[in-house]
Amino acid sequence: MRVIAGNYKGRRLFSPEGESVRPTTDRVKEAIFSMLAPYLPDAVVVDLFAGSGALGIEALSRGAKRAYFCDASAASAALVKRNLALLSIREQAVVLTADWRQAIRQIGARETRQVSLVLIDAPYDLCDHYVRILQSLESSGALAEGALVLIERDAKKDGYTGQGPEGWIRIREKRYGVTAVDLWERSADL
Repeated sequence: MRVIAGNYKGRRLFSPEGESVRPTTDRVKEAIFSMLAPYLPDAVVVDLFAGSGALGIEALSRGAKRAYFCDASAASAALVKRNLALLSIREQAVVLTADWRQAIRQIGARETRQVSLVLIDAPYDLCDHYVRILQSLESSGALAEGALVLIERDAKKDGYTGQGPEGWIRIREKRYGVTAVDLWERSADL
């Protein structure tokens, strides 16, 4: 696992051991960050199900000013801290060991209307929770006007409707084999 572009291009990251974390492939990561490139400079980013932190680190490498790394697993949070230390970017990051609900509340208390990008690469069995996650992000008070949420999900998941809560618009959907990526935008009218 490596950083694909930006200040830390080519740097290898520590990878998770075992099968409990499913890292984003380089192909999908490159597609995601090509899509997000215009939104990254000076962004406040949340890597909501951080795993190794690879997505949030890629955002920092490409110009984001601060990133929150959130994971319920203490082992994943430790891995994120290890990768941040490896690249000497700990001062640009906040690591939260909390489930997604608690993490969103904590970020909302720190970042009033500042978060411009949320990266969600949740375990694929959480596919049915995406609407609730978007609603929680909205009610947290953390999101900036026009904030974006990127969701990486199982392209074959039965029951995923692609419908978001009121005030959210899916502006892009791409498929890469068994992986699908949806880009959601928060309406400026909220």
